[in-house]
Amino acid sequence: MTAAPVTVTIGELAGQYRAGVVSPIEVAQRCLDRIAAVDGEVRAFATVTADRALAGAKAAETALRDDPDGDRPLLGVPVGIKDIVDTAGIETAAGSAALAGRVPATSATVWRRLEDAGAILIGKTRTHELAYGVWTPPTRNPWDTFRIPGGSSGGSGAALAAGMCVGAVGTDTAGSIRIPAGLCGIVGLKPSYDRCPTDGVHPLAPSLDHVGPMARTVDDVRLLLEAMAATGAGLPDVDLAGLRVGVARTDMLAAPEVAAAMDRVVDVLNGAGSAVRDIDGPSFLDAARHADRLIGVEAAEVNSGLLAAAGDRLDPATRAKLTRGSAIDGRTYYRALRHARAVTRQLQDALAHSDVLLAPGVAVAAPLAGLESVTVGGEDLPLSRALCWNMAVWNLTGLPALALPAGTPGGLPVGVQLIGPHGGEPGLLAIAARLAERLEGGARPPI
Repeated sequence: MTAAPVTVTIGELAGQYRAGVVSPIEVAQRCLDRIAAVDGEVRAFATVTADRALAGAKAAETALRDDPDGDRPLLGVPVGIKDIVDTAGIETAAGSAALAGRVPATSATVWRRLEDAGAILIGKTRTHELAYGVWTPPTRNPWDTFRIPGGSSGGSGAALAAGMCVGAVGTDTAGSIRIPAGLCGIVGLKPSYDRCPTDGVHPLAPSLDHVGPMARTVDDVRLLLEAMAATGAGLPDVDLAGLRVGVARTDMLAAPEVAAAMDRVVDVLNGAGSAVRDIDGPSFLDAARHADRLIGVEAAEVNSGLLAAAGDRLDPATRAKLTRGSAIDGRTYYRALRHARAVTRQLQDALAHSDVLLAPGVAVAAPLAGLESVTVGGEDLPLSRALCWNMAVWNLTGLPALALPAGTPGGLPVGVQLIGPHGGEPGLLAIAARLAERLEGGARPPI
């Protein structure tokens, strides 16, 4: 019999632990049993840290016994950490044979903060090599294991969707949290630039890299973020009635089911009394093209030593991208930076007249594994271009962007994005929580 998925939320766990309904050791063991049952097919984990997880769970039980009324919502919560985030004493290879056997002596700040808050490391989740890609081989999507989970944080997205952990950490340079969140039907937040520290995280493009939380609910994302960013607790009260929503879809790329999800969310907002209007937004495609150039140059620079010392152990596709990036000239890089500044000003102006922006999520539902291109709107596009099309602009601006599920038409998840002002995560999450209450939910992957 397949071990049941672990679907309890972080918020629910705290109450259950204190009521004695379940213990941290029981929950950690349920996650490990679930991993043993289904990860041979999903392949979400690069490393499963069973001994460390059970030791952490035992420590959490002791902490609960010693301080039963303590306010530590992450105490005893099993979390998967993307395999580019350093964890002391645990291999962190960034999905690459070139870094196999690398065991950091210290942990990244974001993991230290989560661990200090009581979170339990259940394992390191798979990433596209060096986080430079958007489908995360060999990981598969729990909704249909013939399909990709997205990437590069695909292991985190798949592990959550399959019920193998309760929370997860990903990184996002051109959509790498929000793409797997969208394709796997979970919630993923790219926080404001620099909201969560990136020290101890293998860089891809430092001017665009973000670290952020992934979970099954908006409130769980909030709880993870508060620990990772060392921010205060709680969300403001919001009401969708009277909320000013700017819709960004100038040249959005959207398969019919994604466009329908956007329309459905707009209808929900209008029905709730929000003031919804289209904004004069930037070109998503232009932003994605300029982000590609910034990533190419910066990835080549930060990985130049690795390319020189162990390039023969890199996947040929990764090696080719790093080589191409090193050939991009300074004028092209400067133009990309200038475009990023212009887009930032444009969207900051839009947010001066809106409480939140609504944008499409990933352009398509999860593609089949092995495809190198997808057809959207009659146009055949490279897979990476299609998946990043609606995403990369928010990395250029550094604005917080949340991927929110919006249904499962045809049996596969689709979603939207909500974007707030820089540093505006509390309001953004509060709005997302209210909207999520009105959207289709409750569906689970068949695995």
